[in-house]
Amino acid sequence: MVTNEELLRSQWAALRGWIESSGLLRHAQQQSVLEAWNVHELVTHVGRSFLDLPVLGPAPDARAQSIREYISDYGASARDIADGTKQLARSFANDVLAGIDNCARLGFRALDALQAEVVRGPRGAITRDDFVLTRVIELVVHGDDLGRSVPEVPAPPLLDGPVAAVSAALAEAYVEVAGRQPEIGDPLAWIRVATGRIDSPDAALPLL
Repeated sequence: MVTNEELLRSQWAALRGWIESSGLLRHAQQQSVLEAWNVHELVTHVGRSFLDLPVLGPAPDARAQSIREYISDYGASARDIADGTKQLARSFANDVLAGIDNCARLGFRALDALQAEVVRGPRGAITRDDFVLTRVIELVVHGDDLGRSVPEVPAPPLLDGPVAAVSAALAEAYVEVAGRQPEIGDPLAWIRVATGRIDSPDAALPLL
């Protein structure tokens, strides 16, 4: 069985190669589909998602939150996340690829060193495996955001395994909120609905 860590590494390798080779960075100053950021800033945010890994620490006696509980605070932190990303993006102005590579290197190094089953992240305690899955969510959701921001470049390589894992995690989160299974057709379309990229009349959505 493929682990979440393997999904993270494979999706990062594919997305990182695409960011460099697709022509995406020629549109760096173009507004992204996310109101807060241009394309350069959104690329920076993808790298910045790895910087939560070095701040993790063991939390053996803590109750681990579900992924839904953990990600439900994202909206309340949106301004801080946006501001922190913009600040980091300014420091990456001369070489965003080197910047995000360094973020990933620091993140994976920290992940290799931390083997605790339950960890304390920026938003509380969560299992190590589920935290890694939140990083896969970041790559898939924001990789798709980048592709939709610059539709004239080739589509981003969102791999089947990571997309399926993210779709399933968001479906499980939906069940926690709504008490029923969501209707899922195309997994990527479901991810867009679940994360508010596509409007839905469902009062349980979006999940973040």
